[in-house]
Amino acid sequence: MNSNEHFSMRHQSTQGFSLVELMVAMVLGFIVVGGAISVYLASKRSLTEVEDVASLSENGRFAVQLLGYSVRQIGFYGGVNPGDIRPGATGAVIGDCMGDAAAYDTDNSFFAIRATSALVAGCITDAMPETDVLIIKGVGTTPLYDADPEDPSAVRDGIISFPPGQWSSQQTYVIANAESGMLVDGGNIPPDVGEGAELALAIAWPYRLQIYYIRDGATPSLSRKVLAWDAGAESMSIQTEDLVHGAENMRFRFGYDSDDDGEVDTLAYLEDITAWNQVTSLQIFLLLASSDVVDPSYTNDKTYQLGDIAVSPGDSVRRILLHSDITLRNPRLTLRDGG
Repeated sequence: MNSNEHFSMRHQSTQGFSLVELMVAMVLGFIVVGGAISVYLASKRSLTEVEDVASLSENGRFAVQLLGYSVRQIGFYGGVNPGDIRPGATGAVIGDCMGDAAAYDTDNSFFAIRATSALVAGCITDAMPETDVLIIKGVGTTPLYDADPEDPSAVRDGIISFPPGQWSSQQTYVIANAESGMLVDGGNIPPDVGEGAELALAIAWPYRLQIYYIRDGATPSLSRKVLAWDAGAESMSIQTEDLVHGAENMRFRFGYDSDDDGEVDTLAYLEDITAWNQVTSLQIFLLLASSDVVDPSYTNDKTYQLGDIAVSPGDSVRRILLHSDITLRNPRLTLRDGG
């Protein structure tokens, strides 16, 4: 091999890419990088969607459980008929509701209203129009006694004092036996429950008012009005609790007994209920929207059927529709017993 051939071979072995080769390499590189970016974005969108749906589902389960627990207590007054409860030593309620929704009106302890505007029942000023509002009155499940009911030898002096130190001046109670009851402000002296008294052997049950509704706002929410102590005013008042953000709509369908045989035979919406004491079951339809994530690449073209109401958003927000059927045990037992 002569020197010229050796130089030529060495020159060929050390020369760089041609322009065509460089362009091909760049194109291939762009394809690879673009693919990687596409996979990353798709994975991110998928993760966002999964997290969004999971969050909606979790909020939805909480909302339905909370509503379900309250609804199952409908009609429970510790064994006394709500119509047999009379007002006792109770003060005024700040911001009290009006009409049948008034805090201490136990004759109307369960019913629903359709919000036609932001104003509902005199105590709600921020309701989402065209949504249902549910009013529930009753008692809690932690009563107070004259003495330990499990101890037959305990001294019974007619004074509600067991468990010790549990009577609260910041609570309203229903003092009731099987025949009658009385609403009493905890700041007052409870009535005598000794033998021979009007409320003999009565038990003190903490009184509850709960009004569930959709609260309008930048982010609508499932909220409720409750009867609670206002420390500043030193009085009972109607207060607001926000429960689940993102709740947009709520509708109820009721099952009732139209022929007084103790069994559900008719389903109707609140507009068609004429006797709430005949209602023995309830269906909840609750529409929740993601309050945190708006995905421009997603179009919500679904239609959500809340009983007799159809909702078609047509936006970029994910939603979930929850439905639950609940039997109202106490009203059903009352009807079967002929109460």
